[in-house]
Amino acid sequence: MSTALVFRTVVAVGLLSAACSRDLDSAGTTPESSTTEELTWKVLAESQDQNVYISVPAAASRGKDAAVAYVERIGDSSTATSVRVVMQRFDASGERLGSLAVLGNDSNEYSNVTLASDGKQYAGCWNAALEVHCSLVDEQGQVQPDALAIAGQFATIVAGASGWALAYSGSDGLVRLQLLTSSLALKGSALAPQLSAQFAVDGDSPLFVATPSGYVLVASSKEGGEVSLLRLSADLQSVVSASALGRDLWSTGQLVASDTRAAVSLAAPYGSFMLLVDETEVSAELPIAGGGKTGMDEALVLTEGGIGAAWLKGEGQVRRHYFADGHDAEIGLETRIPTSNLLSQQEQGTGSYQQLVKVGAQTLLVARSALYGYLASGGAIRVATLQFP
Repeated sequence: MSTALVFRTVVAVGLLSAACSRDLDSAGTTPESSTTEELTWKVLAESQDQNVYISVPAAASRGKDAAVAYVERIGDSSTATSVRVVMQRFDASGERLGSLAVLGNDSNEYSNVTLASDGKQYAGCWNAALEVHCSLVDEQGQVQPDALAIAGQFATIVAGASGWALAYSGSDGLVRLQLLTSSLALKGSALAPQLSAQFAVDGDSPLFVATPSGYVLVASSKEGGEVSLLRLSADLQSVVSASALGRDLWSTGQLVASDTRAAVSLAAPYGSFMLLVDETEVSAELPIAGGGKTGMDEALVLTEGGIGAAWLKGEGQVRRHYFADGHDAEIGLETRIPTSNLLSQQEQGTGSYQQLVKVGAQTLLVARSALYGYLASGGAIRVATLQFP
């Protein structure tokens, strides 16, 4: 791909009258009333070029700043003239930091990106032919390209107490788990635990996060089998506990976890299910309708006293919910419904992209009106601050 390619990004500030259903009562249940407030959105990336198409973005925080990465494809619907993986850093107020960084030029045209930080570096990975390729961005913002190439697809990279770790799909469609050094070199051999983390629609990366004592993976014992939340040891060698979720891996999802609690958002046809999991089992579930046939998911964040969730509702609206620690029983499992019932529920969300990141003392919502599509005509990636107790 030519380095002379011009990618037009714009930073702009606009006030959107966002009906934020605050859902922030002390018990974490839905309150009888909601409030409306204005969110200040700042545009991280957009383009006037009608031919700039981007994949599903991914955001991560380094603590003092954050970044969003995505695959940028330029061309008409049949032919791409260039494809590259790019990353934009921003600060706690949502202002861009530095220029757009190019992580790679070898991505598959419609690959998703995974992005994480160990507090010093950023690491981004994507599909390249039949491999997963990764690059590092150091503390000075310098890109270290081609830091890792490994056979497989659909990776999720995370940074844990013992360093970087990668979960991805092997050629047989089953999960591979690989520990990495600080420079993304292989640390031992990949583990093949005979688990499937593949989504039924639109291949997506495994739901995989680090916790203070190890890792958490959402997977099933085989393709189409019962999906569980698995707590893994720090060396990835053993399953510490397994909690059956009672839902399928449909199209997308999000996951946050500590050593004692987790929240999983799983898309389903015409909606999603937000599940709260304690140390041993699912403790509460909230069905949310919207998103069409592929469904939707919710952005999640761990806070000092609970778990925050936020998602786009459409027409500039943002809905958010707070699940306070110790109150899962007040939501419970009585709200569990068959997946087919989502279609008859009132829509509360859209098939949008959203992620929550914490930068310093701020919580930021990174969002886009669609999971993937053209950057022009309202397809910008935006960021706004949100408050959770």
